[in-house]
Amino acid sequence: VLEARAGFYEKPIATLDFASLYPSIMMAHNLCYCTLVPPEDVRKLNLPPESLYKTPSGEIFVKPELQKGILPEILEELLAARKRAKADLKEAKDPFERAVLDGRQLALKISANSVYGFTGATVGQLPCLEISSSVTSYATGRQMIEHTKKLVEDKFTTLGGYEHNAEVIYGDTDSVMVQFGASTVEDAMKLGREAAEYISGTFIKPIKLEFEKVYFPYLLISKKRYAGLYWTNPEKFDKMDTKGIETVRRDNCLLVKNLVTECLHKILVDRDVPGAVQYVKNTISDLLMNRVDLSLLVITKVN
Repeated sequence: VLEARAGFYEKPIATLDFASLYPSIMMAHNLCYCTLVPPEDVRKLNLPPESLYKTPSGEIFVKPELQKGILPEILEELLAARKRAKADLKEAKDPFERAVLDGRQLALKISANSVYGFTGATVGQLPCLEISSSVTSYATGRQMIEHTKKLVEDKFTTLGGYEHNAEVIYGDTDSVMVQFGASTVEDAMKLGREAAEYISGTFIKPIKLEFEKVYFPYLLISKKRYAGLYWTNPEKFDKMDTKGIETVRRDNCLLVKNLVTECLHKILVDRDVPGAVQYVKNTISDLLMNRVDLSLLVITKVN
């Protein structure tokens, strides 16, 4: 995870996501039970180094030219089926058909992700920690995110012919958030797509970076805690999106949830920061003067 540059961003922030990250890593590096080579066998079989992948966790797997893995083949089929379901979903008009197709693509996504999951479940039927630790060493090791950050900040500069120098303000396991300096959502989307295509070309296929959405405006509080208006269409925002903030956390009373939701609405939608400050002051005043319904102060915890 890259350090979060906390702040309130009033220029669009483009989000670049790694598509189906764990399955893609397994396919790209041919990770499977039948392609794993113990270190002593590498010497015994006299395997040439150029036909092997050595993962950041130190495991060795043969490349698909020598032996194509069964798990990567299964994943290819699952992800191809999901791609077809998503394409059909785009075309479908009937609400029932859309619901069925959306359920199908989600089921295929979960199935693909579970292939990694069962290799790491020691109490499961098919554990293989060499595979699961290799996947996480690629994903949670900082190489992929750091590589993406470096390419974005090296390419999208004023020296490179762009209007502004791009800045990566936050990076998570499978996504990076970039401020390109564009003043409109449409321009940020164009630059986001260009960056995703350029960076995808530097990774082993099928690891792919996709442009998914723009946040504008965007409030980054800390790691895994942010809020912003979520745009997939430059004409109108889809929704107000929050993560790790009291609007979605369940361990707070209703007063806090309502207060934070209203403040975010005033800051992000109405762009009325003084109004948000005044709303908080009024709420605190009501609380001190016993003008708040007690039911709003109840905290419910389920163990």
